[in-house]
Amino acid sequence: MVFGRILSIDLTEEKCYVEKIDISLIKAFIGGKGLGAYLLYRSLKGNEDPLSPENPIFFLTGPLTGTSFPTSGRCVVVSKSPLTGIFSDSHMGGYFGPELRKVGYDGIVIRGKSQEPKYIYINDDGVEFKDAGELWGLPVDETITNLRKKTHAKAHIACIGPAGENLVRVSGIMVDKDNDPLRAGIAARGGLGAVMGSKNLKAIAVKGSKTIDLFDKNKFKEVSMEAFENIKKDVFIPKRKKFGTSYWVEPMNRLGILPTRNFQQGFIQNGEKLYSTYMCSSFLDRNVTCFSCPIRCGKVLGLEETQVKVEYESIALLGSNNGITDVKEVAKAVALCNNMGLDTISTGNIIGFAMECSERRILPDAPGFGDAEGQLELIKNIAYKEGIGEILAQGVKKASAEIGEESARSAMHVKGMEIPGYEPRSSWGMALAYATADRGACHQRAWTVSAEINGVFDRFAFNSKAEFVKEIQDERAAAYSILVCDFVPVNLENLTKAIQYATGIRLSEEEYLQTGERIWNMARMFNVREGLTVADDTLPDRFFEDPLPLPPGLKKSSVRLSKAEFEQALNHYYRLRGWNEYGIPSREKLSELHLTEYSIT
Repeated sequence: MVFGRILSIDLTEEKCYVEKIDISLIKAFIGGKGLGAYLLYRSLKGNEDPLSPENPIFFLTGPLTGTSFPTSGRCVVVSKSPLTGIFSDSHMGGYFGPELRKVGYDGIVIRGKSQEPKYIYINDDGVEFKDAGELWGLPVDETITNLRKKTHAKAHIACIGPAGENLVRVSGIMVDKDNDPLRAGIAARGGLGAVMGSKNLKAIAVKGSKTIDLFDKNKFKEVSMEAFENIKKDVFIPKRKKFGTSYWVEPMNRLGILPTRNFQQGFIQNGEKLYSTYMCSSFLDRNVTCFSCPIRCGKVLGLEETQVKVEYESIALLGSNNGITDVKEVAKAVALCNNMGLDTISTGNIIGFAMECSERRILPDAPGFGDAEGQLELIKNIAYKEGIGEILAQGVKKASAEIGEESARSAMHVKGMEIPGYEPRSSWGMALAYATADRGACHQRAWTVSAEINGVFDRFAFNSKAEFVKEIQDERAAAYSILVCDFVPVNLENLTKAIQYATGIRLSEEEYLQTGERIWNMARMFNVREGLTVADDTLPDRFFEDPLPLPPGLKKSSVRLSKAEFEQALNHYYRLRGWNEYGIPSREKLSELHLTEYSIT
């Protein structure tokens, strides 16, 4: 069997065994996100507490993970989200996924709860349950340093920091650390670090040396080389190599898409010290890359205090969104979030919420916009649930509900997940993408920005956006199941051949995209079972009611997002998907996708 070995771990009993996934399920869901959606649905009945022992957490690879195919270093964590209460898949790069396959497993599922803090060590010889009492309470860097001494100097480690231990609902799972010579990763979104914390699981350390099986090694090598050549030809790759994701800060600011002052405007004045040119010329220490990736987009900055990898989303949410204009101050905040085990997107968004509430005298003790030191202090407070951090650690949806006093108007989220770094009034495709994303507000499910700013679509209209968003969502769902990076140039023929030569499974390009659609509908049915309704497929009132000021030099001085046009686009999106007016997949659509057993209509 070349793919489909899942290590099943019961923390309560400290037992484990290997589950073999039937080939028909791999053909239907591939791996990664898709297999995770299927397994999570089958593991739960509905309405379980995400922080209960009953909620499983899956670490899953795809059939290309750890192979010679470019960008095959990806891994995904799947669980029911403590932040949103719905499906969550959180993806990470680095080397943990390939190392897991080298130890002989294609995924891990962890159930139950340990009575005492534990870590799990997986190597060629088997699985060990180890006491983590000495590690509990340590930040991420110290945890990983100590674990490598206890296990193997070259082990790859997925762990939680104090935020995950304290069940902070925006805590992530950290993989390795930024001062390693290799690229670190983080499964940040959805609060899945809190799921590990709820199980008293501090970390998973993996060290393997086995060969990854392939169906046809020679042909797989050929198709991998073809993919590498496609990357070399892509005209945008040199910019990714030079600046990483931070490249986008300047154009987003210039075009009014960069969230500023908690999404009150789409650009920040005097923001040049947030731009990639300044960041890379002033602080770049080295470039790092994930496993089997020639792009090397990771930019590690060297600060006096530490080294830290800084991405666009962190600059947007911990920088401009909070009125902070120096990337050095942003980097300090990112380093602290990483060491505490916090999602920088959600944390930055939450702090922006607190800053606006301070400005409105709702939270007078919170820091104000531009207060970099206050931001650092609030990050610690959130991680340790101290002061107002105890309320904010719930995420902006739950925090605003508890605070009251009309604070909900300042809570920028969709389905409970904090909105990332693209202003939807200035990119109407992102408005629809955020509203319909399966895990809550997410830019990765359908990133429409590039097509809009390059003139493929009018960014201030919904014409053809429903079709475009659906198309990208289906394609990405498939890509996140074979597990390749967002940045690899998509060539469906190349990908389907890679699947065939890795697993022996033949998928036409049409079948591959239908697999993505099947996965998208599987996640939707999970969410519907958890109580999701059409009322959740929307945006905060601010985006419909308040005009967005645009930067000088554009044809418009401000823009409004039409709620009527948005709702028309949403209804059209439902029809394209074969969903009814309530956003529920029809029996006909589920039958077409061979998902009839999940129908609730």
